[in-house]
Amino acid sequence: MNNQVNSSSTQLQGNLLIWHSTEGKVANMFINAVEQFKELKPEVNILIQSIPKQKNPSFFIEKSEAGFGSSALIIDAKNLTELLEKRLINPIDSEFINTSIFSSSTLNQVRYQGKIHGIPLGSNTRILCYNKAKLDATNDPILSTPPTDLDGLIQRAIKGYTLGLVSSFEDTFWGMGTFGGKLFNELDLLEPNLDGWIKWLDWLKNASVQPNVIFSRNRDILHNAFSESKLAYYVCESTEILDFTDSLGDNFRVALLPQGQGGKATPLIYTKVMVFNHSNTENENHLGLAFAKFITNPEQQLAGIIKTQSFIPTNRNVNPNVALLPIESVLLKQAESAVAIPFNNLQQILSIFEQGEILYQQAFAGEISTVKAAEELTLLLNTFNN
Repeated sequence: MNNQVNSSSTQLQGNLLIWHSTEGKVANMFINAVEQFKELKPEVNILIQSIPKQKNPSFFIEKSEAGFGSSALIIDAKNLTELLEKRLINPIDSEFINTSIFSSSTLNQVRYQGKIHGIPLGSNTRILCYNKAKLDATNDPILSTPPTDLDGLIQRAIKGYTLGLVSSFEDTFWGMGTFGGKLFNELDLLEPNLDGWIKWLDWLKNASVQPNVIFSRNRDILHNAFSESKLAYYVCESTEILDFTDSLGDNFRVALLPQGQGGKATPLIYTKVMVFNHSNTENENHLGLAFAKFITNPEQQLAGIIKTQSFIPTNRNVNPNVALLPIESVLLKQAESAVAIPFNNLQQILSIFEQGEILYQQAFAGEISTVKAAEELTLLLNTFNN
């Protein structure tokens, strides 16, 4: 058993099993990349298998603890903690990976105590989705374009343009930054400013009583309503884009999340990463790393963007033609103000999010004041900082 992913051999040959839980065109993108890689490296046999999303990573954990499991796993970075705690994945020797090609936000999601534990493949975030057909129905030049600020969003709702918002702490996290709020600083250290969260909660509560603003804790309800042209606007996850391009066609458009007086929207950015089984042979590690390098090179990432327009490249050297890829251009712009949960503080922040969800729902329902919600969350944050 090898404690590090490394690369010593120059001749690629052997077998590699990769598990993933992506679907649709994104899954096809991985399958196509495997086929291309196998054409270039005919001595390599890569088998890519799908596992249910709800069993990723539990299925890998179960099999790996028994000495089996896939050579590599494609997983959401926020689910890495358990794999690391159980020592089921190998760190990647920095000698064998060029970290300079990756954006800092993606590296922060796989770097723990100075070591890289996964290869960032692609990222997603939240954006403002809208139905162009509904906006085109007016002759008003203002209402025919998406809003750039929060006031404009409410004004459009009052005018009859229905807006859907998933009502949870995590799904509404993007708005905290519009009032200058934050949980951690540029150095990924916990440094909360929850005054902005109080103002954002107050804004959300005010918005919830406006006509044509629909809050729901059930994403599927809003997803289906937007897909069926029942909503003009919907704060969506970029993973939903492929469904909407199928259902709405050319009427599907995206815009930046509206900003507030305190700044730009700060949605969370999520990254899919490839990790390597602790039981791998040196050759399996070598093959896995070679394939990960292949699918994160600029050509492969650009090909994936053209086919899907639904993810943010992790390779900073990818420069898509924004004129030809309007959805992707908005995603790239939104990513500039997006916030990544740093791996070094992942467990603490996940605990904060769990408590934040409870307090959010209590404040939204009027059980406690927004000020009280912020005070309670600050107390929890202070326990981690002490």
